[in-house]
Amino acid sequence: MAAWDVAAELLAPAPRPKPKPAAQKRPRPAARRRVTGGVVWIVFVAVLLTGIVALNVAVLRLNVQLDRLSRERANLRAENAVLQAQLSNAASSQRIQTLAGKRLGLRPADPSSTVYVDLGSRPAR
Repeated sequence: MAAWDVAAELLAPAPRPKPKPAAQKRPRPAARRRVTGGVVWIVFVAVLLTGIVALNVAVLRLNVQLDRLSRERANLRAENAVLQAQLSNAASSQRIQTLAGKRLGLRPADPSSTVYVDLGSRPAR
């Protein structure tokens, strides 16, 4: 009997697969709408890139200005150091004594002829 079962299976028609339901067509957007959407994205990306470039240019200009100001500050500090040295040299007592002797004919006072006045106590008013 088992042979009959195998023979029946071989001779029996193969089961048919169930037909799939017909795919519903999605409405596609019109070609014009797709093109417009693409153009909008292109313009959007172009504006963003333009903004990035403008920002980079502004940062570059600020960096150039910062470098220029740093060089100027270094030069001014060096000039201030030179001027401070000149001022220190000009204010030295030895130089002042020498100029007073040469230009005005002055000489240091003799310590033995120096008299000090004592202002100690003042009378009350």
